[in-house]
Amino acid sequence: MCPHKPTTNISDFSPNGELGQLFAQAKIYNEINVQLAPKLPATLKTLKLCLIKSNTATLIADNPAIAFRAKQQLPELIILLQSISLASKIDHISIKVSTSQ
Repeated sequence: MCPHKPTTNISDFSPNGELGQLFAQAKIYNEINVQLAPKLPATLKTLKLCLIKSNTATLIADNPAIAFRAKQQLPELIILLQSISLASKIDHISIKVSTSQ
C-alpha cells in the first residue's frame, strides 16, 4: 500500500447502505456455492454461481469445455439449484466462461 494515500475510514459503514446490501448478497451467493459444490457431478465441480437476477442464475465455468458440458445438463442444474433453499426460485440458467484465468 502506498504510504501517501489515505486509507478509507470504514468506521461509518452502514449495513443498510448499498455496500452493505452487496455484502449481504455476496454472503448468500457464497452459501449457495457451498451447498451446490457437493451436489455437482465431478465434470462440473468448478462451476460457481456468479449472479441471480430475475430468477435467472449465471454460473461461471473455468473453461469452454466445462461450459459446454454444463449447457448439455441445464435441466439437471436447475433441479440442483432449486433443491437449495436460498436458490429455490431459479427457473433459468446462463453459463459464462471466465476470462480472468
